[in-house]
Amino acid sequence: MLISKEIIERAGIEVLGKWDEWLPASVIDSRAVGKDSLFWALTGGQKDGHDFVDAAFSSGAKVVAVSNVYAQNNAARFADKVLFVMEDTLVGMQALATEIRRSVGARTLGVTGSNGKTTTRELIAAALATLGKTGRSQGNYNNHIGVPLTLLNLEGDEENLVIEMGANHVGEIARLCEIAHPEVGLITNIGDAHIGEFGGAEALKKAKGELFDSLPGVDGLAVVNLDDPNVVELGDKVTRRAGYTTTELPLDWHGALYMGTIVDQDAWSRVTIEIEGVRVKLLLPGRHWAFSAVGAAAAAIEMGADPDLAIPALGTVAPLVGRGNVLELGDGVELMDESYNSNVAAVEKLLLTLTRRPGKRIAVLGDILELGQFEQDEHARVGRIPELGSIDRIYFVGERMQFAADEADGLGHPDVVHVMEDEIDELASEIAADLEPNSGIVVKGSRRIGLERVVSGLAKARGIGQGE
Repeated sequence: MLISKEIIERAGIEVLGKWDEWLPASVIDSRAVGKDSLFWALTGGQKDGHDFVDAAFSSGAKVVAVSNVYAQNNAARFADKVLFVMEDTLVGMQALATEIRRSVGARTLGVTGSNGKTTTRELIAAALATLGKTGRSQGNYNNHIGVPLTLLNLEGDEENLVIEMGANHVGEIARLCEIAHPEVGLITNIGDAHIGEFGGAEALKKAKGELFDSLPGVDGLAVVNLDDPNVVELGDKVTRRAGYTTTELPLDWHGALYMGTIVDQDAWSRVTIEIEGVRVKLLLPGRHWAFSAVGAAAAAIEMGADPDLAIPALGTVAPLVGRGNVLELGDGVELMDESYNSNVAAVEKLLLTLTRRPGKRIAVLGDILELGQFEQDEHARVGRIPELGSIDRIYFVGERMQFAADEADGLGHPDVVHVMEDEIDELASEIAADLEPNSGIVVKGSRRIGLERVVSGLAKARGIGQGE
């Protein structure tokens, strides 16, 4: 992207060397540096990015962003290079991202919530792409580093932006909004994800509500989940609102209203839904994604998209790896991979989806992290989920899942197995040896538990590679 030196200066950055005003692709990992990259030498954590400045230039970096202190001590060594110099590289990166967002001028939507942020982001982006060029967060770039990187890597001619915002502390989303300046906000729901990090339900609700709080005056638009009382309460503070639901029309709603009706579904509850008189079949397994699709349609239409174009576009969004993709393992055996992340509400939805599928049903459920003081109670809740009674075999994986296994055993579930994390590799072989034709398997746990090894192990055992 071509940017002026004035933008750089407004971000509090000094340029050393001959710079042509072209902003290269930004990276924070020196191993990802390619020709003409901009490497940001961030500090904090276990490593200091300044230790990799030489490696970045050797790998072809066009510009490296460094601190004042580093530049004072090393500028002479890089006299023939270009350095962006600032007091703190993270603060400078955020400041430059803010200036870029202002200069691009694209209409921006922020999306947050306890569940479904990433897939909802993808649905919204697909719908908005029918309106014009649309940029969006990539991968899991949803925090104080990822959001600035998304903005820094824009091409500059985007008409719409969809920015995912995550948080595990009060104040984080407010800060992300200061950087991205969303004019439209969508909160998917408010559940128990990361509740331990927040310290309680009220703090969690306050944190998610920072998105609606940050919308600009009368011009800001809140896209409100009418089936979540917490989101409705937060939306009451916003002047312009669009509500969405798949259940029933509210009697007391003031604002635009979007209703979705499920008209068909397959064995994995991939639904056909009608919104605004237009039908679309979703590729996403689980009836709950119908709700996200209605929210995405509401956001896109309110931002100016044509329903006849935007709603069919929702049917092009496929599940991401580890976030609901279904693997065919032969003989009618299918595995839904939800190994990327977990919380209790999402486990409930996943098990409900599995119970709607015919054939033998197997669930592999791993520890849920970031629950803090609520850890024991929340895992025990998993063991009491009613849908477990319709699952033929349940594998609880990890130390914390012992609480779930104890609850499930106490309720008389006949085939409950508890294993520890160091037994994950053997678990795939055990499951593979006992599969019947047409079995359905779901795998879900927090990312650090490593349940993707169960997925790849089962795929390999069934002769289809590594499960990608």
